[in-house]
Amino acid sequence: MSNHEKQKKRRLFELPPVSDAPCIEFSGNREVVIEGSRGVLEYSTDCVRVNTSCMIVTLNGRALNLRCISDSALIIDGFITGVEFAV
Repeated sequence: MSNHEKQKKRRLFELPPVSDAPCIEFSGNREVVIEGSRGVLEYSTDCVRVNTSCMIVTLNGRALNLRCISDSALIIDGFITGVEFAV
């Protein structure tokens, strides 16, 4: 494969930067960090709904806990069974 083909292939998988998109990082199904949060819309041990600039992130599970919350980020732990994204 030539260098030109390799570079073309790499560009296929590059995504443009999205400044408003939240950064969501999972540690298995036990913890999630959401950076870019604009507030918690719903909070219970079964469901946490988080508002971000471009979507609402819903986490479903058991024994969900808001372990840490700041102006723009939060950490949720527990047993996460599902994630939904609504625009």
